[in-house]
Amino acid sequence: MKGRLRVSMPTLFGHLCVAPILIELAKAHPELDLDLSFSDRSVDLVEERFDLAVRVGTLPNSSELVARPLGEHRMAFCASPAYLSRCGEPATYEELERHKALAYTRFGRVHRWRVIVDGQRVELQPAVRLLSDDLSALMDAAVADLGVAWLPYWLVRDALRGGRLRELLPDRPGVIFPIQAVWPYTLHLPLKVRAAVDALLDHLPARLAAVEART
Repeated sequence: MKGRLRVSMPTLFGHLCVAPILIELAKAHPELDLDLSFSDRSVDLVEERFDLAVRVGTLPNSSELVARPLGEHRMAFCASPAYLSRCGEPATYEELERHKALAYTRFGRVHRWRVIVDGQRVELQPAVRLLSDDLSALMDAAVADLGVAWLPYWLVRDALRGGRLRELLPDRPGVIFPIQAVWPYTLHLPLKVRAAVDALLDHLPARLAAVEART
């Protein structure tokens, strides 16, 4: 197997969970070259000539693309012990909504907190203390006692285990986002793309399970 494999992936998730798998694949195949693009923008795979993308969340319907589920990740509401000592720890979603939000924004749109109530997704709209398009900055702000953040488990796992953050309402059912491999439709899938998808299928679920384990 040889050639250049061009892959798009979300910035933080790509660095932490996807790129290590593809790098190991390249190590096993010395003639396989990688072109890894890290961006939270949904690139046009056909127009920008990407072989493959890893995307998180629901995908729009497209006859030009093929998608393969790779796994899923869950989210956690979290805040620092000092913040909770000062402002109180919420026991209900109504109480949670009264806290200050450290909110993710993307392309001018604020991502509202989403919860599951009676099997349905419901959006909470707390007052926003801090907006950022960088998930790491939101985690840093939560650790710095600024408010409550809604973040992926794969990002906050170490902070939760180390006691710098505490998960809120951990027994409530949480929103889960699908993770998918996406590539342009073709009658004959290139070997390098098939190998990359197989590697992600083989290793990403275990990596996510290890990251998201509560203990």
